Amino acid sequence: MLIFAILLIFVLIAAGLAWYFIGHDRGEKEPIGALWLAFGFGFAGGVVAAILERTFIAVKDLNPASPALTILVASLAVGVIEEACKFIPLSLFIYPKRYFNEHTDGIIYFALAGLGFGLPENILYTLQFGASTGMSRVLLTPFFHAATTGIVGFFLIKAKLAGRSRVHSWLMLGAVMLLHGLYDFGLASGVAVFVITSIVITLTLSIFLFLCYFRADELDEQLGLSAVGHNSFCRSCGHPNPEHNLYCSHCGRRA
Repeated sequence: MLIFAILLIFVLIAAGLAWYFIGHDRGEKEPIGALWLAFGFGFAGGVVAAILERTFIAVKDLNPASPALTILVASLAVGVIEEACKFIPLSLFIYPKRYFNEHTDGIIYFALAGLGFGLPENILYTLQFGASTGMSRVLLTPFFHAATTGIVGFFLIKAKLAGRSRVHSWLMLGAVMLLHGLYDFGLASGVAVFVITSIVITLTLSIFLFLCYFRADELDEQLGLSAVGHNSFCRSCGHPNPEHNLYCSHCGRRA
């Protein structure tokens, strides 16, 4: 019964984060199909990452009994594989899309990909290793995958809207790969000081994700990509509703 309660918590956390980001987007309504597709990209990335990790990384290399250097190398490899599988496919697909056109979009779509990757991972770990593992992941990783991918997505959309090279987003991808690897190393090592470092990493990334979202919202307002106020955009069709009418003049449905 406890395991099922933990699984429900994972689902609620993921749904809550998605609801928060999408619900607080003050710009053009995102296509629902594109949002689900971003989640699907993350899920597919998780499958590919699992195959690559089973192929190239030995389970024993992440055991606390292994030499520290072995654990570190294996952990860094995990960080590279997982972050690449989450970010690169979606970035190649979504970058040229017309609806990928606001700073908040960079976080929304890539955080959803992170949730598509992290939610099944948390569920599988809980079912495989039990309630204690599930509870530890509830405390440590509820936003981890969404944060690492969403932060890089923010830098990607900044590059697109500014007409600049995507080099900064690739540098940020490298940074989160490193942080991801160090996070895994800290937990795998079992050494108290490294475990604490892992906790600091995941908390910092989660906080930074929300800071990036708030900053993205500010940038969109400054550039006129969002509007302040209730019913500024129709939540049914996404058409601007500058008069804040109850019903949209474009589609006729409730704004």
